[in-house]
Amino acid sequence: MTAFSKKVHTLSINTKIFLSIILTSAIIISLIFIITSTIIVSRQFDLTTTSSLNELNYISKQLEFSLTTVENFGKTIAVDPIVQELASKYYRKDQAFTYLDSIALKNRIDTIIQSTKFIHSVSIYSCDRSLLATTDTSATPPDILGIDISKNIWVSREKMLPYMVKDTINVVSYLQDFYSYDLGQLLGYIEISIPETAISDIYSYNTKHGYGNQFILDKYGLIKSTDGFYKLYQYYVNFLDVVENESSGYTFLEDNIVFYRYFPKLDWYIMHEINRNFFLKPFFTIILLSALIALCGIALATIFSHKISKTITSPIHKLIGHIQHVIKGNWEPMEELQVGEEIGFLYGEFNKMLTAQSKLTNDLIKEQKMKQKLSLDLLQQQINPHFLYNALDNICSLAEIDEKEKLTDIVMNLSQFYREILNKGSSFITIENELSIIESYLHIMLIRYYNKFEYTIDCPDSLKDKICLKLLLQPIVENSIYHGIKEIEGKGIIRISVRESDNKIIFTVTDNGIGITKERLATIWSENESSFGITNIDKRVKLYYGKDYGLNITSEPCMGCEVTVTIPKRDKI
Repeated sequence: MTAFSKKVHTLSINTKIFLSIILTSAIIISLIFIITSTIIVSRQFDLTTTSSLNELNYISKQLEFSLTTVENFGKTIAVDPIVQELASKYYRKDQAFTYLDSIALKNRIDTIIQSTKFIHSVSIYSCDRSLLATTDTSATPPDILGIDISKNIWVSREKMLPYMVKDTINVVSYLQDFYSYDLGQLLGYIEISIPETAISDIYSYNTKHGYGNQFILDKYGLIKSTDGFYKLYQYYVNFLDVVENESSGYTFLEDNIVFYRYFPKLDWYIMHEINRNFFLKPFFTIILLSALIALCGIALATIFSHKISKTITSPIHKLIGHIQHVIKGNWEPMEELQVGEEIGFLYGEFNKMLTAQSKLTNDLIKEQKMKQKLSLDLLQQQINPHFLYNALDNICSLAEIDEKEKLTDIVMNLSQFYREILNKGSSFITIENELSIIESYLHIMLIRYYNKFEYTIDCPDSLKDKICLKLLLQPIVENSIYHGIKEIEGKGIIRISVRESDNKIIFTVTDNGIGITKERLATIWSENESSFGITNIDKRVKLYYGKDYGLNITSEPCMGCEVTVTIPKRDKI
């Protein structure tokens, strides 16, 4: 024995209790701090990244809406009768296309677009690319010479501001050709321009409030729209380090976290660059608060453990002194003392031991039975974390493959399953709730074992409000799936029925699985069977209802299995 061990053994019980409490408290608080901080930080990180990606998704949808609106305006203008007539007049050359025709064409465009805020201008060009009419108020509207318009395209351009030759505005223009719907001949081209500022206005709110920098790049890394932090038409140096072959995601750079989303219509990338310290600031706050709480908890534990150890050891010393009297043959009960509940209970039980050995024997029997009951209840609860682990594993798998509908289905059924199981901690529920639990469980298992089995549940309405033990059916159905249906090649069938007979309620679960051999049945019913399952249901039923009730198994190899559970018919516990 080492010197340290000897020193520990020689410590007083008061010191040992004090040290035990403070060390245990410190370890528990530290573990709670580490675990909760990890969980909270991980959850907060997921929420923050999801929020940032959702923000990019919102920008993408708003931009998609604007572009789609412009394209729809292009289609509307192309087939408008007045536009067709005036453009055809220029094409035919039989009449001069006058300034008044140009004004009429411009007015018609204004009527169609109705001063849409995010549209800078609309221009109509002839088939030889001469400008016929435009809503552009600059002194020298640009032409479209040299632009390939073999198909409808979006291009980045510069346009002059009204009457200011030296100042320009950056726009994204939609160009399309349009034809005479009478002759099918090319009449000209339509250009609808959106200013870059209209695009940046979609996300400017975030950048004004310190949420990082947002901008849009083309597939070469050239900045097409910006909140002002970066300049237009310069290359983003980290483009190749950030964007991967994914539609969206995020990347950690040296000082920043960059979120991105691909915008296929323009072959662009919407970017959100956030300073790493700003992004992680909430996490540091959470960790700091958790650490302060942990330190306060340890300090309080130190103070209270010292006081608690004294309240425990003082009555114990008195009890030890009285035991010495008992050893000498003095079986007189101890004098009642004003002590804590636990020590007072110890005094009382000690006095009972001295005064009534027979009562102690009965108490021990009762205590043993209670221990058995608690043990069975504990075994019953073991199903919950095991099943929850499998369900969460399925949820992770569905999330990874983006199966949203199945993911929603399994989460809703898992929520319903545990809502019914908890039931304010009661061991009894209605048959309707028990069937709801098993149906939620079966829904979850159908997602895990897709198209592997089907099931039916049959219960008269008159029995649904009757009371039964909670989780009677779930272990049976689980055994049917894992040890019966899972092993067959075809599709399994599970039938669950509830019926009444001689003031008893009989639950029946049948399946068409591989069945159970006589040897396996003997093993299941043996006392050596340690796994939680069918035998525990039988024990629970007998413990709560008596030996006249319980569980029965009928099965033959390759012939399926039938399990019945019989309980008394009761309207309340």
